[in-house]
Amino acid sequence: MVPKNRKFRSAAAGSLALVVALGGLALSPATSKPASPALAQPAIRSEPAATTQPAEFAPAMIQASYGLSSSAYAGAGQTIAIVDAFDNPNVAYDLAVFDAYWGLPVCGSPCFTKVDQDGGTDYPSPAPLNWSVEIALDVEWAHAIAPDAHIMLVEATNSSLSNLLAAEQYAGAHARYVSNSWGFPEFSGETADGGPFSDPGVSYFAAVDDSPGQTQYPATVPSVVSVGASELTSSGPIPWTSGGGGCSAYELASSGDARVASQAGCSDNQSTPEVSADAVGIPVFDAVSGWLVTAGTSFATILWAAAAADSGQLVTNEAIVSGSIPLHPVTGGTLLRTGLGGLAAMPRSFSELVNMDFAEIGTVT
Repeated sequence: MVPKNRKFRSAAAGSLALVVALGGLALSPATSKPASPALAQPAIRSEPAATTQPAEFAPAMIQASYGLSSSAYAGAGQTIAIVDAFDNPNVAYDLAVFDAYWGLPVCGSPCFTKVDQDGGTDYPSPAPLNWSVEIALDVEWAHAIAPDAHIMLVEATNSSLSNLLAAEQYAGAHARYVSNSWGFPEFSGETADGGPFSDPGVSYFAAVDDSPGQTQYPATVPSVVSVGASELTSSGPIPWTSGGGGCSAYELASSGDARVASQAGCSDNQSTPEVSADAVGIPVFDAVSGWLVTAGTSFATILWAAAAADSGQLVTNEAIVSGSIPLHPVTGGTLLRTGLGGLAAMPRSFSELVNMDFAEIGTVT
C-alpha cells in the first residue's frame, strides 16, 4: 500500500535484519466504521518509461540484505495464499515476464494458481490499476522469495469487507501462510470478524496503514502478524516515515502478547506493527503499465509471508514473543523504532535498545 504523491528514488541494498519490533505505536485509533472500498491503495508511481526494469532492488539484493535463502528450492512444500480484490487477468503473464527478467524458476501450473473467493474460476471483474499492480507485486515477490512454494492468489469479488473475508476464509483453509496487503479503518464490530483469521497452524500477515498514526483492520486482529515498514539504503536501514500503526481501538491483545501491548503504551489493547521490513524501491511488472517502482507496507507484508514460508515455521505474535520460531537477536545498529514512540524516533545507542525487543527470521538449514 503506497501513499499518493510519494516519489521514489533508487537505493542500494544495505545489510539489514528482518526486524521484529515487539510492540506498536502508542497512537490514537482510527475511525469507527469501515470505509468502502478497502484501503489497500497502492498508488504506484513508475520511473520514466524505459524498455528495461528500473534500477532498484533485485530479488538477489533483497535476499542478501535479509539473509534469506537464495536456493531455487526455498519454500518447498509450502503454500502462500495471497488475498486481494478484483481480478488481474494478466497476472500469469506478469509473473512470467518478471521471472524471465530476473532468471527465476518458471512458475506455471501447479506453482501458481488463481481462484475466486470460493476457490473456483468465476473470476471477478477486472481490477482498477491500483489493485492490479498490488496483485502483480504480491505474486511476483512471493515467488521471488519462496521460488519453490505454491503461490495461490485468492481474488475477492470486490473490496467490500464481506467478500475479502470470504476470500480470507478460503485462503486460511488451503494455505499455511496468508498475506493481506489491504485494510479498512478500524470499526466497532471488527472483533466479531476474527474467524477467517483463526485457522490453527496458519500464519497470517497484514499490512499496517501507510499513513502515520493510523491503525487499520485486519492488522489489528490479535491472530494476525501486523507488518510495518522501514527503508533500505546503502548505509543501512532508516525509518520509512510514511508508515503507520498504533493501538487498536477495539481489539484486546492476546494473553501471549499482553506484555508487549502494555510496553507499547496500549494498555490491554493490541499494538501494531509487530514486525517490519523494507517498503521502498521494489520493481514490479504490470502488463498494462510495464515496469514500475513501488513502495509501501504491501511489499513488507509479502516479504514476511514468503520469508516465513522459507523457514517452514508457524509465525504468530505469540511465537515471536516466546522465541519459539527461529529468531536471532539483534543487539546493535540503527533500527526502526516502533514500540516506544513515533516512526521518526530512532534508537542510536545500545542503551536506547534495552527496553526494545528486536529479532530476525533466521535461515533454516
